[in-house]
Amino acid sequence: MHSFDDYYYFYLVVKHGGFSAASEAENITKSKLSRRILELEDKFNVNLIQRTTRHFKVTALGQEFYEECAKVIAQVECAKNVLLQQRTEPQGLVKISCPLLMMRFQIRELINHFLKAYPKVEIELELTSRRVDVLYDDIDIAIRTNFEMTEDSSLIVRDVIKTTHCLVAAPEVLQGKHIENYQQLTDFPCIGLGNQKQDYVWILRHHENSQHVEVRFNPRMRCNDLAGVYYAACDGLGIADLPYLTVEEDIKQGKLIHILPEWESNEGMVQLVYASRKGQRLVVEKLIETLVGGMRSLGNMKKGYRLI
Repeated sequence: MHSFDDYYYFYLVVKHGGFSAASEAENITKSKLSRRILELEDKFNVNLIQRTTRHFKVTALGQEFYEECAKVIAQVECAKNVLLQQRTEPQGLVKISCPLLMMRFQIRELINHFLKAYPKVEIELELTSRRVDVLYDDIDIAIRTNFEMTEDSSLIVRDVIKTTHCLVAAPEVLQGKHIENYQQLTDFPCIGLGNQKQDYVWILRHHENSQHVEVRFNPRMRCNDLAGVYYAACDGLGIADLPYLTVEEDIKQGKLIHILPEWESNEGMVQLVYASRKGQRLVVEKLIETLVGGMRSLGNMKKGYRLI
C-alpha cells in the first residue's frame, strides 16, 4: 500500500493551486512535494499534474483523484476530532465490574450522577464478586473490596476507603434472646461467606480497646457471594457478617438486629483496579475521580466507612 502521505501531499498541492503556494502555506519544502508526487505518478504510471515553468494544471484523472483524496482527508479530520473531543468532554463506553451489594448500597448513586452529568457516556456493568481479570475480561474499572494486603500487580490497584462490618441476624433467629458476649454466637445458626472453605472464622475487634478475638463457626448456610449472605440473613437463616452500610437501614427498621455492637466483625478495603494511566481515556479518568471523591465524601458523613 502506498503511503497515505503521498495522497495528502497531492491534495495540498491541488488545494493551494501549485507547489510553491502549498510549500509556503503548509511549511513543507517544494522539492519534497514535487518528489513525492512524482513517485506517486511513477508507481501507478499515470499523469496527475501537467508541469511547465509557467503553468500548473491538474489532469482530468488528477482532478478525479483529488476529489477522492478530499473525501478521505475529511474523514481523517472527523476521526481526529473524535480524539480531540475525548480530551475535552467525557464520552464513550466504560465497562465496570462491581459486586452486587456494593453497587446497590455504595456505587449506584455515584454512577447515576456521573451519567446525568455527562450525557455522551455509556456504562456497561458486570455485577459480580468474582475477581475479574481486567485485561482478559476487557474491563475498564473493577471495583472490589479486598480483605487482605494488596497483591503485587502490573495493574493499578488504588485503595479508596475502608468499610467496616458487623454481625446481624433477623429477630426470629434470636427468639427474644440477647447475646451478651461473643462466646454465645455459636449457640445460634450462622451464615458463611465462601463455599470452598474448610474453616469459617469471624475476627472481631472491640471498638474501645481494640481487642481481637477469633470465633470459629460451622455455617448452616454458605454462599460464594455476599449478596447471598445478605438475603439469607434477611430471611432469618442465621447470624451473618455484613458491611454496616448494607444493613444500616435494616437495623434502623428492626428487620435485622445488630449483635454485639461494641464489636466490629471485619474491615475491608474498597479498591479500584484498572490498567495503566498511559493513554487512559478522559471518560475513564473522570469516572475514577468521581468514584474516589464520592466514596471519600461519604466517609466523612456516614457510619460504616473509615478514611485511609
